[in-house]
Amino acid sequence: MDLAPDGLATLTIRDVRAQDAGVYCCLVSNALGGVQSSARLVVGGAPGVPAVRALAPGGLLVQWDEPAPAHLEYCRAGEDWRRATEAPAAACSLPLAELPPGQYSFRLVAGGAAGPASAPAPCGGSWQREQFARRYSLEEELGRGRTARVVAARDTGTGQRVALKQVVSGRGADASREYRVLCRCAHGGLVRALALFSEVPRAGVTSLVLELVAGGPLLDWAASGPHYTQQLVATHMRQLLSALDWLHANNVAHLDVRPENILVELSGAQPQLKLVDLGSAIETGGGAGGAGASPSEVLPPAPAQLEFAPPEYVLGRPPTPAWDSWAAGVFLYVFLTGLSPFLDESIEETTANIIKCDYCFPPEHWAGVAPRAQALIRALLEPAAATRLAPAAALQEPWLHEAPATPLSATQLKTFLERRRPGGLGDAICQSLRSPDT
Repeated sequence: MDLAPDGLATLTIRDVRAQDAGVYCCLVSNALGGVQSSARLVVGGAPGVPAVRALAPGGLLVQWDEPAPAHLEYCRAGEDWRRATEAPAAACSLPLAELPPGQYSFRLVAGGAAGPASAPAPCGGSWQREQFARRYSLEEELGRGRTARVVAARDTGTGQRVALKQVVSGRGADASREYRVLCRCAHGGLVRALALFSEVPRAGVTSLVLELVAGGPLLDWAASGPHYTQQLVATHMRQLLSALDWLHANNVAHLDVRPENILVELSGAQPQLKLVDLGSAIETGGGAGGAGASPSEVLPPAPAQLEFAPPEYVLGRPPTPAWDSWAAGVFLYVFLTGLSPFLDESIEETTANIIKCDYCFPPEHWAGVAPRAQALIRALLEPAAATRLAPAAALQEPWLHEAPATPLSATQLKTFLERRRPGGLGDAICQSLRSPDT
């Protein structure tokens, strides 16, 4: 209600809805008497303006109440209108929690008529930074990669330590997709996602809050103690294959299975493998053998990924869940011997070995390992993706359940790990790390 200097009073109803319809009375009085007037408000024709407010910890909440069912449409600044609802509704309260950062307008469409657009509402930004700063206390950096860095932090409300994965936009990783996938996870072998903050700690960065896996990389832990045995390898391979099987059954391909992304949690009664970093994962839209939905253009693998990349990856073909089976086979080979099956003196030679599936099992390194383990590796390293052993079938391999507690030598495994660390031994010793020809 506004009162102008000339005595004119104006009642303005913003974001008018069907429930605002009715008779409005105005009464004005003073010492000399009073006067009143009334007016009827009818809400009809084109839909009204939906109400929009911020939704914590991110996203927007849109509400409307109309005489007739209406569709909700949204538009990010500079983009076209898109439909946000599958079916029209006369009244609805719709949370939109996964919108990328930006300015959004909303409108209702009923009977072919589009109502007026709401004022632009910000999604992400400074309010999330303020909430993030109040909630988390940053500690040491845990790791850094091409698309993200991982920092330990403490939740000031609960005292729980967490891992913050800070993803830089425009470098290939999709933090929102990773959060969406991890929120669906109900498997002990996959890291849990706790929250997502857009434009935090600065513009162009998204912070993904994850459970902190305290044990570090699985191979580092295995190589550091007396528990490094065939039985331990088989136990954790079961956990890895089980996690991959769960992802594939839920139409997700990981696409970046390598030692740096395979951790171990030591806080429970038994060590538990944790598969992390789904920044490169895709939602396939099909079963475990279905083709990847995106991307259709495949970038060449980075050096750290090349040793675990299947032939179809280095040839630039579209991704499929079968990529994960190949990487699991390479990981099992490394886990048992500390040797890299395809690594050679140069990237070109390594690539050629992968394409030709050129590897072997030198007796001096495999003499004490059960032959069934070699058979499992061969099935996982099948050159043709269509006939490669899937995780669900691999879990039926008897060796995974009956492997002996035979100790394994950690010497080669420690050398393998040292080479892959930043500033490690480098390519000068690549030849000595590859399985020699027999």
